[in-house]
Amino acid sequence: MRKLIVLLVFAGALVSAKAQILPLDKQRLSALKEAYLHNNEQAVKMVGFYEGMAVKLMKDKAPTVKSKILPPSNDARDYISLSRYWWPDTTKKDGLPYVRHDGKVNPEIDSYMSEKAMVKMANAVDCLSLLYYVTGKSLYAEHCARYLRAWFTDSITGMNPNMTYSQFIPGRTKLRGTGILDARHACRALCMSALIKDYAGWTEHDQTQLTEWGKAFLYWMEHSTQGQMERRTKNNHGLWFDVTHMELLAFLGYENRIREVLRDDFMQKLNNQIAENGSLPQELARTLSLHYSTFVCEASLQASFIAAGIGENLWTMKTASQKSLADVVAFLYPYYKSPEKWTYKQIKKFDAQRATPILLEAGKALGNKNYTKLAYQLGMTDKSALLMPYYDVQISRYPHLVELPKHK
Repeated sequence: MRKLIVLLVFAGALVSAKAQILPLDKQRLSALKEAYLHNNEQAVKMVGFYEGMAVKLMKDKAPTVKSKILPPSNDARDYISLSRYWWPDTTKKDGLPYVRHDGKVNPEIDSYMSEKAMVKMANAVDCLSLLYYVTGKSLYAEHCARYLRAWFTDSITGMNPNMTYSQFIPGRTKLRGTGILDARHACRALCMSALIKDYAGWTEHDQTQLTEWGKAFLYWMEHSTQGQMERRTKNNHGLWFDVTHMELLAFLGYENRIREVLRDDFMQKLNNQIAENGSLPQELARTLSLHYSTFVCEASLQASFIAAGIGENLWTMKTASQKSLADVVAFLYPYYKSPEKWTYKQIKKFDAQRATPILLEAGKALGNKNYTKLAYQLGMTDKSALLMPYYDVQISRYPHLVELPKHK
């Protein structure tokens, strides 16, 4: 009887989540929830790990956009980050303007605190919203709401809806759109907020304020010079712009516009990016070529989840030149299996486990057992809460896939 009552209590939340477009695999998420409610050992273990992480999140002060270094506007509510591969020019007394060293991160980024704060906020929203959905414990939704309000809608700490000073380069005044890449974290958080909509403490006023923020940011993305520049970018930046755009449209409920962006922008960029052998020449030119090739796949993975929400299968969609995301994964597969065989420039060691969710989704969508097998072999030990849904009753046969690092 108790189990029946519990299942009935969660039924409403399950239907609600299914109606939302989320940047994750909703089938896996539903399977995890179902297994957890039936006390599946592996599911309880996985959720318990993230509940341990949530203890700290619920104690922490919610991060805000405020940085140690004020943006040129002198408005502390404007987002600012440093373009990570730009360094002081050692041939100049004042080091200005900064010069680019691709793949080498300037430690000064820590002084521009908005980016780290945004990532922390988004990760917290991921974890807390998912835990609320899976467990039904209102405490998680309460703190998820706290993070959302502090970042987006608080009259004192809320971020202004623009990325004008994102990936700022000291000494250079020319407008650049590249910093919009950082917005992928904020727009993912907006999408994930759908999971707490039924929480009593998330009021109509809260939702209205968050929606207004999203509309204002959408206008800035679509109409600002920087937004238009980034939309035209041909490498991973352009693809991530489209993903961020689609997540924002999903949050706002503009499903028809998602389809337009997917077909007219994202697929067109894939068409221009993918070579005949499935490689990504724009990314192969980088000093971290396997990283950036995978970064494109990660963007495409997010896009595939949003596409699924409007009934589209990105994995089987073809571009105008009959290219597809499947071609890219086929090209990268041997190198995910043996990264040491990668012949292009990669100045830092590549973490092959980044390929696990890509291979799991590709394996499922394309019916490729080799991809699924390699995913199981690589495992998944990343602490990101977005990996929480990568569980279902079948994976219990592969316990190493759900082994998690000890929570500190």
